[in-house]
This record gives sequence, C-alpha cells and structure tokens, in this order.
Amino acid sequence: MIRPSLIQKNKKGSFVGIFLLMILAVIFLMIAGVFIYIGDLTTEQLHESMDEMDYFGEENVSQVIDDTFGKVQQAYSNLTWITTMLIFGMILSIFIGSYKVRTEPVYFIPYIIISLIAVIVSVGLANAYERVIAEETLQTTFATLTGGNFFMLNLPLFVTVIAFIGGIIMFVRWSTREDRLYG
Repeated sequence: MIRPSLIQKNKKGSFVGIFLLMILAVIFLMIAGVFIYIGDLTTEQLHESMDEMDYFGEENVSQVIDDTFGKVQQAYSNLTWITTMLIFGMILSIFIGSYKVRTEPVYFIPYIIISLIAVIVSVGLANAYERVIAEETLQTTFATLTGGNFFMLNLPLFVTVIAFIGGIIMFVRWSTREDRLYG
C-alpha cells in the first residue's frame, strides 16, 4: 500500500507569495501605465506633426496613422483588464500555495510575522503608488487602470485579507492532513 505522504511529497507552497503579489502588481501596473502613456503620446504627436500632409502615397495620412499605430494603441488599452486579471490570478495562486504548504503548527508563528511585515510594507507601497498616479502627466493614463488602481490603493486591506484567508487555508489543510494518520 502506498502511503499518501509519499504520493504528495513534491507538492509545496510558499510563505512569501504575498510579497511577490505586491511587487509584481506594482511592476505590472507601472509597465502598463508607461506603455499606455507612450502610446497615447506617440499617437498624438504623429497626428500633430503629420496631419498637415494630405496624402502619403495614395493614402490619407491620418488614416495611415490610425490603421498602423492606432491599432497598437488599441492593443495597449487591453492592458487595463489584463493587469487586473494577472493580479486576480496571483491571488488565486497564493490560496493554492497556502493549500499546498506542508507545515506543522509551529510554522504559523513565522507566517504571522511575515504577514504583519507584508501589511506594513503594503502601506508604504500604496502611498507611493498613490503619489505616482497623482502626477499631472500620468493622471489620465493611470485613470484607465481602474481595477489595478483599486487593488493598489486598498493594498493594505487586500494583503491583510489574503494573508488571513491563506492562514486559514493552511490551518485547515494541516488539521485534515491524511499523512498525519499514516506518518
């Protein structure tokens, strides 16, 4: 008979997923914001400098700009929901990782300490993000990232809830682990 503890030996989670969530969410949102800003600025500058030309070959210049770089800008606009879905996916991965962590109850103390540190760090990240999106030049660009903005501006609350739910999942998983019975 194969013991369940041998079957599930390689399934491991991580305690630091919450830090990865915070760091990657900031990176994703900043990159998306920069891409959208540069795309808007480039499209605007192309129209400003080239719309005076009547035709480019046999094509209207404004139509050429809209058909080429305008399509790129439309693609960049998808980043508004892609970043939100990436953040949601990372939250789900934290919960799955919490389910896969194979710990003993003594490791809940470091988990609580790591979670408290994450909440403290999230306050600083949320404040820094708020300053970035309040800049005049970037304000209209970041206004389109509604889901990501909501997450980042309420980051301490989200980190607290995610860490709490992750802890509950780990505790329930530990209390119902089958390999304790066969171990």
